[in-house]
Formats: sequence, structure tokens, C-alpha cells
Amino acid sequence: MTVNDRQLDSIDSRISSWGFGGWALGGEYWGPQDHKDSVRAIHRALALGINHFDTAPVYGKGRSEQLIGQQIKRIRQDCILATKAFYTTPEEMLKSLETSLKRLLTDYIDIFYIHWPKSGIDMRPGMDALENLRRKGRIKAIGVSNFSIEQVKMVQQAGQVDFYQGGYSVLWPVLENSIIPYCRERNIRFIPYGILAQGILTNRGLEKLQTRLPGFRHKMLLYKPETVLRIEPLVKELRDTCRECSWTVENAVSLYTLKATGAISPLLGVRNREQAEKNFNIPSGELPEQILTMINRLKREILSIIPKSDNMFGHES
Repeated sequence: MTVNDRQLDSIDSRISSWGFGGWALGGEYWGPQDHKDSVRAIHRALALGINHFDTAPVYGKGRSEQLIGQQIKRIRQDCILATKAFYTTPEEMLKSLETSLKRLLTDYIDIFYIHWPKSGIDMRPGMDALENLRRKGRIKAIGVSNFSIEQVKMVQQAGQVDFYQGGYSVLWPVLENSIIPYCRERNIRFIPYGILAQGILTNRGLEKLQTRLPGFRHKMLLYKPETVLRIEPLVKELRDTCRECSWTVENAVSLYTLKATGAISPLLGVRNREQAEKNFNIPSGELPEQILTMINRLKREILSIIPKSDNMFGHES
């Protein structure tokens, strides 16, 4: 067994069933964030058995990294820390890693992602630089986020891709026929984000759509007015179906995502204690057939509604 294999086995055996998505802790994109709420969210997640914390330098200009690093410092060895860097140059990516290590109060990162690809350039030198950092023990595993299959194949020529992080939701199932089977066939661990569709798939999600939310959400594809009008009846029906079966929408779509995609430790965004309690207390077992039928119908219909894009941001790399 190689060193890489041992490190991956260690992550696989220790990582919690669900991951703490730290984007909202940075505030900024998601509107103001109270420091005490962030601290309470982290500690409630820990109490519920969550040890996988995902963040990035761009989440509040490093604020999310700082918060997470401070709160898990004493139990760092028990946690799986993931952070990222945009693909720029190998030198800039290494600088970004060093800054992240300082913010997170650690000397290694468990999973380090290339946050977004850079189209039109050769990204293999950056991947080679990450493999060098792996050999030095500064990172334990390498991931890519928001890459196309062609872009994944490119960096695989220079190193081993262990994790793929991508946007997935029952309202955005576009990865099901591309990235997800590719990852499954090549033993790349799939970690979805955006499971609750940036808040749309919550008990109060539809009400939120009627108001102007702080932050950036209304710039996202699922929040476009013409899209909202068409998905609203489907989401209402899903919510009613879940209520009839005594499930919350949040728990139902989270469990569905875990089982349908074969994901490891899917990310759920959390910004206060109450959300941690709700998001991470997910029942085990199987979903009622009534909910499964509704979700599968929703997914079939949604593909003709959502805008054509590789990602839920409509971002072109």
C-alpha cells in the first residue's frame, strides 16, 4: 500500500457522514453573519458527530477559515479539514495554501481542492505542484471542484485526483450523467454541495423566494425569476409530500442525495446552531416510496426548466 493509499484510507475511515459547509460563515456573499452564531454552529455540529469542515479563502476573505481554525484547534487531529485555491499559477496556489494554513492554525490540509478550473491553459503544472506538496505532507489528498470531465482528465495526467466537489441538488441534477459516473468508475470520491439549492429546498424556501435576500443568491440560476415561477409548484408539491410522510424537506433531499449519488460526506451549509441541529439530525434508513416517487418525477421535469449550464452559478471558467 502506498503512502497516498494509507492517507486516503485514513480519511475514508474517519470522515463524518455529512460535511459542514463553511461558506456562509464568511458573511459577505450570504449577508451579515454573527460571530456567536458561527461559533455555536461549529460546536453543535461537532457535538452531533461532524468532523468534516469545508472552507475556502474566498469565503469572507478568509473569515470562514479563521473561524473554523480557531474553533477546532484543540481537536485538529480528529477533524478532516478541506480548503481550496483558485487555479492561477502554481506559485500563487502555493502562496494561497500557506495563507490558509496560517488562518486554519494547522500545518497540513486533509483535502486541498483546485476551486475552479482555468480554461484554455495547461493546468498540469499546478497539479504537479500539489503532488509535490502531498509528498511533503502539507496536504493529504487532492481534489478538484467544478471541473469538466475533460479538465479532470487533463490534471490526472500530472497527478492523482482523489476528490471531486460539485454542485448537485434534486433541482440541479446535471452531474448525474457525467461527473458522477466518471467519479464512480475511477474511485474518485464525490462530495456534493448546494444540496438544499441555496435555501430553496427548505421548509421556508419558497417564502424566501418572494423577498429580496441579502447577498448574491438572486444572481444564481435557480433564483432567476423566470426559473422560480416554473419550479415553485414542484417544490410546493415536494414539501407537501414530505409533510404527509412526517419528513422535513431538508432531511429528505439530503438522504436522497447521499444514497443516489454514492457521495461521501455531502456538504450542508450551516450558519447557526438551529441549522446545525436541523441539517445534521438526519434519520437513517430508507425514504418512503411516496417521497422517492415525487423526487424522481421532479428530477425528470426539472431538466426542461433549469437553464443550460455546467454549474448552478452559470459561471464560465
